[in-house]
Amino acid sequence: MGLALVTRIPNLMEAHIAVGALRSAGIAAVLFDGNFGAVEAPVIEGLGGYRVMAPQEEVAEARATLKALRTSPGLSTGDDEPPWGAPTAAAASYRARAKGMRVIAMLFLGAPVIVWLISNLLR
Repeated sequence: MGLALVTRIPNLMEAHIAVGALRSAGIAAVLFDGNFGAVEAPVIEGLGGYRVMAPQEEVAEARATLKALRTSPGLSTGDDEPPWGAPTAAAASYRARAKGMRVIAMLFLGAPVIVWLISNLLR
């Protein structure tokens, strides 16, 4: 019984709400990246959002529950949109910001490796 990805949600509070709704529905959902994302939210947003995970057997039910929650009165986004997808009105700027955050994350996370490689090559 492993965990599988249900969806990615770009906002930490919405991710907590989604996990709470799934748990209320009897699905053993878990929020991944919540602690890191609380400190480095732009990096998590750039990497696609917070991961909502559930047992593999319950993923289809979890997705149906989230879709039902998202299309309930007052929260409707339409049938053709995935739940908690990237904002459609600002999709271009969202993608540009996400790409920029990936570059920044790679620079900061890859800098120690690059320094180590250069120092070993110069010996």
